[in-house]
Amino acid sequence: MHTRFTLLAAALIFFFAVCAISIAARETAVPAADQPVPRLPWLHEGLALTYTWYAAVAPGNGSYYEEDDHGDMILHSTGQRYSRSTQTGTSGSGWTQITVTCIEGDKVVLELSSYANAGSLGKNAPVPQGNSSSVAALMDPGDYWMDPAKLASLHTAPAEHILVSRVAWKAGDNTVDGIRVQVVNGSTYSDHIYDAKTGLCVHVASSSQGAAPKLVGPGDFGRGEATITRNDFISSRDVTFPWAGELTPDWVATIRGLHYRGSITSHGALPTIPNVLTLDLEATAHGRDWAQFSATSTQRTQGAPDIPPSKSELAFGHSELDGLWAGPAALAQLRQGQVLDEDPVTKMRTVVSRVDNSYVVIAASNAAGEIDNQYDKRTGMLIASSFYNVLSMQQRTLKLQVRE
Repeated sequence: MHTRFTLLAAALIFFFAVCAISIAARETAVPAADQPVPRLPWLHEGLALTYTWYAAVAPGNGSYYEEDDHGDMILHSTGQRYSRSTQTGTSGSGWTQITVTCIEGDKVVLELSSYANAGSLGKNAPVPQGNSSSVAALMDPGDYWMDPAKLASLHTAPAEHILVSRVAWKAGDNTVDGIRVQVVNGSTYSDHIYDAKTGLCVHVASSSQGAAPKLVGPGDFGRGEATITRNDFISSRDVTFPWAGELTPDWVATIRGLHYRGSITSHGALPTIPNVLTLDLEATAHGRDWAQFSATSTQRTQGAPDIPPSKSELAFGHSELDGLWAGPAALAQLRQGQVLDEDPVTKMRTVVSRVDNSYVVIAASNAAGEIDNQYDKRTGMLIASSFYNVLSMQQRTLKLQVRE
Protein backbone atom coordinates (compact mmCIF):
# COMPACT_ATOMS: atom_id res chain seq x y z
CA MET A 1 0.00 0.00 0.00
CA HIS A 2 1.07 3.52 -0.51
CA THR A 3 0.80 6.30 1.89
CA ARG A 4 -1.92 12.26 1.02
CA PHE A 5 -3.52 14.09 3.74
CA THR A 6 -5.05 17.16 2.24
CA LEU A 7 -3.69 19.02 -0.73
CA LEU A 8 -1.37 21.08 1.44
CA ALA A 9 -0.73 18.65 4.25
CA ALA A 10 0.31 16.10 1.64
CA ALA A 11 3.15 18.26 0.45
CA LEU A 12 4.10 19.32 3.97
CA ILE A 13 4.27 15.79 5.31
CA PHE A 14 6.30 14.83 2.27
CA PHE A 15 8.95 17.35 3.48
CA PHE A 16 9.34 16.02 6.90
CA ALA A 17 8.82 12.30 6.68
CA VAL A 18 10.72 12.13 4.15
CA CYS A 19 -7.00 20.80 -15.78
CA ALA A 20 -5.41 23.11 -18.10
CA ILE A 21 -8.10 22.76 -20.83
CA SER A 22 -11.66 24.12 -20.56
CA ILE A 23 -14.69 21.84 -20.66
CA ALA A 24 -16.73 22.38 -23.79
CA ALA A 25 -20.07 21.24 -22.43
CA ARG A 26 -21.53 20.21 -19.07
CA GLU A 27 -24.64 18.34 -17.99
CA THR A 28 -26.98 19.84 -15.45
CA ALA A 29 -26.52 17.07 -12.90
CA VAL A 30 -23.81 14.69 -11.82
CA PRO A 31 -24.09 11.71 -14.21
CA ALA A 32 -23.92 8.03 -13.45
CA ALA A 33 -20.16 8.07 -12.78
CA ASP A 34 -20.86 7.80 -9.05
CA GLN A 35 -23.01 4.70 -9.49
CA PRO A 36 -21.65 1.18 -8.80
CA VAL A 37 -19.36 -0.39 -11.39
CA PRO A 38 -21.16 -3.37 -13.04
CA ARG A 39 -18.40 -5.95 -12.47
CA LEU A 40 -17.52 -4.39 -9.11
CA PRO A 41 -20.97 -3.53 -7.72
CA TRP A 42 -19.61 -2.62 -4.28
CA LEU A 43 -17.32 0.07 -5.74
CA HIS A 44 -18.59 3.67 -5.78
CA GLU A 45 -17.54 7.24 -5.05
CA GLY A 46 -17.21 8.04 -1.36
CA LEU A 47 -16.21 4.48 -0.45
CA ALA A 48 -13.43 4.34 2.17
CA LEU A 49 -11.44 1.12 2.59
CA THR A 50 -9.42 0.76 5.79
CA TYR A 51 -6.35 -1.46 6.17
CA THR A 52 -3.86 -1.99 8.93
CA TRP A 53 -0.20 -1.50 8.00
CA TYR A 54 2.96 -2.89 9.50
CA ALA A 55 6.58 -2.34 8.50
CA ALA A 56 9.83 -3.61 9.97
CA VAL A 57 13.51 -3.96 9.20
CA ALA A 58 15.03 -7.37 9.94
CA PRO A 59 18.80 -7.74 10.54
CA GLY A 60 20.92 -8.16 7.42
CA ASN A 61 21.01 -11.76 6.26
CA GLY A 62 21.38 -11.53 2.50
CA SER A 63 17.93 -12.86 1.69
CA TYR A 64 14.24 -12.07 1.57
CA TYR A 65 11.17 -13.43 3.38
CA GLU A 66 8.19 -15.31 1.96
CA GLU A 67 4.74 -15.71 3.54
CA ASP A 68 3.21 -19.00 4.58
CA ASP A 69 -0.52 -19.76 4.40
CA HIS A 70 -1.09 -18.01 7.75
CA GLY A 71 0.69 -14.76 6.92
CA ASP A 72 3.90 -15.43 8.85
CA MET A 73 7.15 -14.58 7.10
CA ILE A 74 9.78 -17.28 6.51
CA LEU A 75 13.38 -16.39 5.73
CA HIS A 76 14.02 -17.79 2.25
CA SER A 77 17.62 -18.87 2.89
CA THR A 78 17.27 -20.54 6.33
CA GLY A 79 13.58 -21.13 7.02
CA GLN A 80 13.68 -18.88 10.10
CA ARG A 81 10.21 -17.55 10.92
CA TYR A 82 9.25 -13.91 11.43
CA SER A 83 5.73 -14.02 12.87
CA ARG A 84 2.98 -11.42 12.75
CA SER A 85 3.58 -10.64 16.43
CA THR A 86 7.31 -9.95 16.07
CA GLN A 87 8.17 -6.38 17.07
CA THR A 88 11.61 -4.84 16.69
CA GLY A 89 13.09 -1.43 17.39
CA THR A 90 12.75 -0.61 13.72
CA SER A 91 9.11 -1.65 13.38
CA GLY A 92 6.00 0.49 13.06
CA SER A 93 2.29 0.00 12.52
CA GLY A 94 -0.95 1.85 11.98
CA TRP A 95 -3.82 2.26 9.54
CA THR A 96 -4.19 3.25 5.90
CA GLN A 97 -7.43 4.49 4.32
CA ILE A 98 -8.17 4.54 0.60
CA THR A 99 -11.08 6.79 -0.38
CA VAL A 100 -12.63 6.70 -3.85
CA THR A 101 -13.00 10.39 -4.72
CA CYS A 102 -14.03 10.09 -8.38
CA ILE A 103 -14.99 7.42 -10.90
CA GLU A 104 -15.01 8.60 -14.50
CA GLY A 105 -14.84 6.39 -17.56
CA ASP A 106 -12.03 3.89 -17.10
CA LYS A 107 -10.29 5.95 -14.40
CA VAL A 108 -10.58 6.17 -10.62
CA VAL A 109 -9.12 8.87 -8.37
CA LEU A 110 -7.90 7.60 -5.01
CA GLU A 111 -6.93 9.46 -1.83
CA LEU A 112 -4.69 7.50 0.52
CA SER A 113 -4.36 8.62 4.14
CA SER A 114 -1.96 7.09 6.65
CA TYR A 115 -2.13 7.00 10.47
CA ALA A 116 0.50 5.76 12.90
CA ASN A 117 -0.07 3.63 15.97
CA ALA A 118 1.85 5.52 18.68
CA GLY A 119 0.37 3.70 21.69
CA SER A 120 3.82 2.80 22.96
CA LEU A 121 4.52 6.53 23.24
CA GLY A 122 1.32 7.14 25.19
CA LYS A 123 -0.55 8.51 22.17
CA ASN A 124 -3.72 6.44 22.12
CA ALA A 125 -5.39 8.02 19.07
CA PRO A 126 -4.18 7.21 15.54
CA VAL A 127 -1.65 9.88 14.59
CA PRO A 128 -2.21 11.56 11.18
CA GLN A 129 0.83 10.98 8.97
CA GLY A 130 1.63 11.21 5.26
CA ASN A 131 -0.85 11.05 2.42
CA SER A 132 -0.73 10.45 -1.29
CA SER A 133 -3.20 10.42 -4.17
CA SER A 134 -3.36 9.02 -7.66
CA VAL A 135 -5.34 8.50 -10.85
CA ALA A 136 -5.48 4.77 -11.59
CA ALA A 137 -7.10 2.22 -13.87
CA LEU A 138 -10.63 1.61 -12.62
CA MET A 139 -10.64 -2.18 -12.99
CA ASP A 140 -7.12 -2.78 -11.67
CA PRO A 141 -5.71 0.13 -9.59
CA GLY A 142 -2.89 -1.91 -8.09
CA ASP A 143 -2.99 -3.03 -4.48
CA TYR A 144 -6.68 -2.46 -3.75
CA TRP A 145 -8.88 -4.52 -6.04
CA MET A 146 -8.98 -6.31 -9.39
CA ASP A 147 -11.71 -7.21 -11.86
CA PRO A 148 -12.89 -10.69 -10.72
CA ALA A 149 -12.89 -11.86 -14.36
CA LYS A 150 -9.25 -10.88 -14.73
CA LEU A 151 -8.45 -12.54 -11.40
CA ALA A 152 -10.02 -15.79 -12.57
CA SER A 153 -7.85 -15.74 -15.70
CA LEU A 154 -4.55 -15.46 -13.84
CA HIS A 155 -2.26 -18.47 -13.82
CA THR A 156 1.18 -19.43 -12.60
CA ALA A 157 4.01 -18.28 -14.88
CA PRO A 158 7.32 -19.80 -13.70
CA ALA A 159 9.37 -17.94 -16.31
CA GLU A 160 8.04 -14.66 -14.93
CA HIS A 161 8.46 -15.83 -11.30
CA ILE A 162 4.69 -15.59 -10.66
CA LEU A 163 2.84 -18.14 -8.55
CA VAL A 164 -1.00 -18.07 -8.55
CA SER A 165 -2.95 -20.28 -6.13
CA ARG A 166 -6.24 -20.54 -4.24
CA VAL A 167 -6.19 -20.09 -0.49
CA ALA A 168 -8.70 -19.86 2.37
CA TRP A 169 -7.58 -16.62 4.00
CA LYS A 170 -8.60 -15.21 7.37
CA ALA A 171 -9.74 -11.59 6.89
CA GLY A 172 -10.95 -10.11 10.16
CA ASP A 173 -13.72 -12.34 11.50
CA ASN A 174 -14.30 -13.96 8.11
CA THR A 175 -12.52 -16.47 5.92
CA VAL A 176 -12.53 -15.63 2.23
CA ASP A 177 -12.00 -17.79 -0.83
CA GLY A 178 -8.85 -16.06 -2.00
CA ILE A 179 -6.77 -15.89 -5.13
CA ARG A 180 -3.15 -15.50 -4.16
CA VAL A 181 -0.55 -13.88 -6.43
CA GLN A 182 3.07 -14.19 -5.30
CA VAL A 183 5.98 -12.66 -7.22
CA VAL A 184 9.68 -13.21 -6.59
CA ASN A 185 12.02 -10.92 -8.50
CA GLY A 186 15.65 -11.20 -7.48
CA SER A 187 15.84 -10.12 -3.83
CA THR A 188 12.25 -8.83 -3.64
CA TYR A 189 9.04 -10.68 -2.82
CA SER A 190 5.39 -9.59 -2.96
CA ASP A 191 2.16 -11.34 -2.02
CA HIS A 192 -1.38 -10.17 -2.87
CA ILE A 193 -4.52 -12.00 -1.78
CA TYR A 194 -7.82 -11.05 -3.43
CA ASP A 195 -11.36 -12.14 -2.61
CA ALA A 196 -12.18 -14.32 -5.61
CA LYS A 197 -15.84 -13.22 -5.63
CA THR A 198 -15.58 -9.45 -5.11
CA GLY A 199 -12.06 -8.76 -6.41
CA LEU A 200 -11.20 -6.81 -3.23
CA CYS A 201 -7.59 -7.12 -2.09
CA VAL A 202 -7.66 -8.28 1.53
CA HIS A 203 -3.93 -8.69 2.15
CA VAL A 204 -0.65 -7.35 0.77
CA ALA A 205 2.84 -8.22 1.96
CA SER A 206 6.34 -7.60 0.67
CA SER A 207 9.96 -8.21 1.51
CA SER A 208 13.00 -6.61 -0.08
CA GLN A 209 16.71 -6.84 0.59
CA GLY A 210 18.60 -3.58 0.91
CA ALA A 211 22.20 -2.72 0.18
CA ALA A 212 24.93 -4.15 2.38
CA PRO A 213 25.61 -1.89 5.39
CA LYS A 214 28.86 -0.01 5.87
CA LEU A 215 28.88 -0.97 9.56
CA VAL A 216 27.93 -4.46 10.72
CA GLY A 217 26.13 -4.83 14.05
CA PRO A 218 25.15 -7.81 16.26
CA GLY A 219 23.09 -10.40 14.39
CA ASP A 220 23.88 -8.75 11.08
CA PHE A 221 25.69 -10.79 8.45
CA GLY A 222 26.62 -7.67 6.52
CA ARG A 223 24.52 -8.68 3.53
CA GLY A 224 21.79 -6.07 3.55
CA GLU A 225 18.76 -5.72 5.81
CA ALA A 226 15.34 -6.98 4.77
CA THR A 227 12.39 -4.57 4.84
CA ILE A 228 9.08 -6.30 5.55
CA THR A 229 5.66 -4.72 5.03
CA ARG A 230 2.11 -5.98 5.47
CA ASN A 231 -1.40 -4.55 4.98
CA ASP A 232 -4.66 -6.25 5.99
CA PHE A 233 -8.19 -5.15 5.12
CA ILE A 234 -10.36 -4.53 8.20
CA SER A 235 -13.42 -2.49 7.16
CA SER A 236 -15.22 -0.31 4.63
CA ARG A 237 -17.73 2.51 4.96
CA ASP A 238 -19.33 5.31 2.97
CA VAL A 239 -18.24 8.92 3.47
CA THR A 240 -20.94 11.49 2.67
CA PHE A 241 -20.23 14.93 1.20
CA PRO A 242 -22.45 18.04 1.41
CA TRP A 243 -21.59 18.84 -2.24
CA ALA A 244 -22.05 15.30 -3.58
CA GLY A 245 -24.78 16.31 -6.07
CA GLU A 246 -23.19 19.59 -7.07
CA LEU A 247 -21.31 20.24 -10.32
CA THR A 248 -17.55 20.69 -10.08
CA PRO A 249 -16.68 24.43 -10.30
CA ASP A 250 -15.70 25.51 -13.82
CA TRP A 251 -12.33 26.89 -12.71
CA VAL A 252 -11.09 23.36 -11.92
CA ALA A 253 -10.90 22.63 -15.66
CA THR A 254 -9.20 25.92 -16.59
CA ILE A 255 -6.74 26.47 -13.76
CA ARG A 256 -3.10 26.26 -14.86
CA GLY A 257 -1.36 26.64 -11.52
CA LEU A 258 -1.78 27.39 -7.81
CA HIS A 259 1.01 28.72 -5.62
CA TYR A 260 0.91 28.49 -1.81
CA ARG A 261 3.30 29.96 0.80
CA GLY A 262 3.50 29.38 4.54
CA SER A 263 5.61 28.54 7.59
CA ILE A 264 6.12 26.18 10.55
CA THR A 265 5.38 27.06 14.18
CA SER A 266 6.70 24.89 17.01
CA HIS A 267 4.32 23.93 19.84
CA GLY A 268 6.94 21.86 21.68
CA ALA A 269 10.19 22.55 23.50
CA LEU A 270 12.04 23.54 20.33
CA PRO A 271 11.95 27.25 19.45
CA THR A 272 10.29 28.44 16.27
CA ILE A 273 12.95 29.35 13.70
CA PRO A 274 12.05 31.67 10.81
CA ASN A 275 11.25 29.52 7.81
CA VAL A 276 9.37 29.51 4.54
CA LEU A 277 7.32 26.67 3.06
CA THR A 278 6.17 26.66 -0.55
CA LEU A 279 3.88 24.48 -2.61
CA ASP A 280 3.52 25.01 -6.37
CA LEU A 281 0.90 23.07 -8.32
CA GLU A 282 0.98 22.82 -12.10
CA ALA A 283 -2.06 21.27 -13.82
CA THR A 284 -1.22 18.18 -15.86
CA ALA A 285 -4.58 16.51 -16.59
CA HIS A 286 -8.26 16.70 -15.73
CA GLY A 287 -11.63 15.12 -16.32
CA ARG A 288 -15.13 16.37 -15.67
CA ASP A 289 -14.87 15.89 -11.90
CA TRP A 290 -11.17 15.34 -11.22
CA ALA A 291 -7.86 17.12 -11.69
CA GLN A 292 -4.23 16.07 -11.50
CA PHE A 293 -1.23 18.27 -10.67
CA SER A 294 2.52 18.12 -10.57
CA ALA A 295 3.51 19.37 -7.11
CA THR A 296 6.83 20.96 -6.11
CA SER A 297 7.34 21.71 -2.41
CA THR A 298 10.24 23.38 -0.61
CA GLN A 299 11.34 24.24 2.91
CA ARG A 300 13.83 27.01 3.69
CA THR A 301 14.90 27.49 7.31
CA GLN A 302 17.04 30.42 8.42
CA GLY A 303 20.55 29.33 9.32
CA ALA A 304 20.16 25.84 7.82
CA PRO A 305 21.19 24.44 4.44
CA ASP A 306 18.49 24.45 1.78
CA ILE A 307 16.59 21.19 1.39
CA PRO A 308 16.23 20.09 -2.25
CA PRO A 309 12.69 20.53 -3.63
CA SER A 310 10.33 17.59 -3.29
CA LYS A 311 8.32 16.59 -6.34
CA SER A 312 5.16 14.47 -6.43
CA GLU A 313 1.86 14.02 -8.22
CA LEU A 314 -1.43 14.99 -6.56
CA ALA A 315 -4.94 14.16 -7.76
CA PHE A 316 -8.34 15.32 -6.55
CA GLY A 317 -11.93 14.25 -7.13
CA HIS A 318 -15.25 15.88 -6.33
CA SER A 319 -16.18 13.35 -3.62
CA GLU A 320 -13.82 14.26 -0.81
CA LEU A 321 -14.01 16.37 2.32
CA ASP A 322 -10.44 17.68 2.23
CA GLY A 323 -9.72 18.27 -1.43
CA LEU A 324 -8.75 21.18 -3.66
CA TRP A 325 -12.33 22.40 -3.92
CA ALA A 326 -15.78 22.18 -2.35
CA GLY A 327 -19.17 22.99 -3.88
CA PRO A 328 -19.99 26.70 -3.43
CA ALA A 329 -23.73 26.05 -3.11
CA ALA A 330 -23.15 23.53 -0.33
CA LEU A 331 -20.60 25.77 1.41
CA ALA A 332 -23.23 28.52 1.58
CA GLN A 333 -25.53 26.20 3.53
CA LEU A 334 -23.02 24.93 6.11
CA ARG A 335 -23.39 25.97 9.74
CA GLN A 336 -20.63 26.52 12.28
CA GLY A 337 -20.33 23.46 14.52
CA GLN A 338 -21.99 21.16 11.98
CA VAL A 339 -20.55 17.63 12.07
CA LEU A 340 -19.77 16.29 8.59
CA ASP A 341 -18.13 12.94 9.34
CA GLU A 342 -16.84 10.70 12.14
CA ASP A 343 -14.50 7.82 11.42
CA PRO A 344 -14.75 4.89 13.87
CA VAL A 345 -11.21 3.61 13.21
CA THR A 346 -9.08 6.75 12.94
CA LYS A 347 -11.30 8.69 15.40
CA MET A 348 -11.10 11.70 13.07
CA ARG A 349 -14.12 13.98 13.50
CA THR A 350 -14.78 16.43 10.68
CA VAL A 351 -16.70 19.61 11.58
CA VAL A 352 -17.41 23.07 10.20
CA SER A 353 -15.22 25.04 12.59
CA ARG A 354 -15.74 28.56 11.24
CA VAL A 355 -18.10 30.35 8.86
CA ASP A 356 -18.24 33.98 7.75
CA ASN A 357 -19.35 35.88 4.67
CA SER A 358 -16.20 35.05 2.71
CA TYR A 359 -15.00 31.58 3.68
CA VAL A 360 -15.67 28.29 5.49
CA VAL A 361 -13.12 26.36 7.56
CA ILE A 362 -13.53 22.58 7.73
CA ALA A 363 -11.51 20.89 10.49
CA ALA A 364 -10.74 17.18 10.83
CA SER A 365 -9.23 16.21 14.18
CA ASN A 366 -8.75 13.59 16.87
CA ALA A 367 -6.71 13.59 20.08
CA ALA A 368 -3.47 13.21 18.10
CA GLY A 369 -3.76 15.74 15.28
CA GLU A 370 -5.78 18.28 13.32
CA ILE A 371 -6.10 19.43 9.70
CA ASP A 372 -7.90 22.70 8.92
CA ASN A 373 -8.92 23.59 5.36
CA GLN A 374 -10.24 27.02 4.44
CA TYR A 375 -12.47 27.36 1.35
CA ASP A 376 -13.57 30.46 -0.52
CA LYS A 377 -17.38 30.51 -0.38
CA ARG A 378 -17.74 32.13 -3.81
CA THR A 379 -15.48 29.79 -5.82
CA GLY A 380 -15.13 26.75 -3.54
CA MET A 381 -11.35 26.95 -3.93
CA LEU A 382 -9.01 25.83 -1.15
CA ILE A 383 -7.26 29.03 -0.04
CA ALA A 384 -5.45 27.91 3.12
CA SER A 385 -4.58 24.80 5.08
CA SER A 386 -2.85 23.88 8.33
CA PHE A 387 -1.63 20.59 9.80
CA TYR A 388 -0.56 19.52 13.30
CA ASN A 389 0.14 16.23 15.05
CA VAL A 390 1.37 15.32 18.53
CA LEU A 391 4.54 13.61 17.30
CA SER A 392 6.01 16.53 15.39
CA MET A 393 4.61 19.18 17.77
CA GLN A 394 4.70 21.56 14.83
CA GLN A 395 1.91 23.41 13.05
CA ARG A 396 2.48 23.83 9.33
CA THR A 397 0.41 26.36 7.45
CA LEU A 398 0.09 27.38 3.81
CA LYS A 399 -1.98 30.11 2.16
CA LEU A 400 -2.80 30.66 -1.49
CA GLN A 401 -0.72 33.51 -2.94
CA VAL A 402 -1.15 33.27 -6.72
CA ARG A 403 -3.48 31.44 -9.08
CA GLU A 404 -2.92 31.11 -12.82
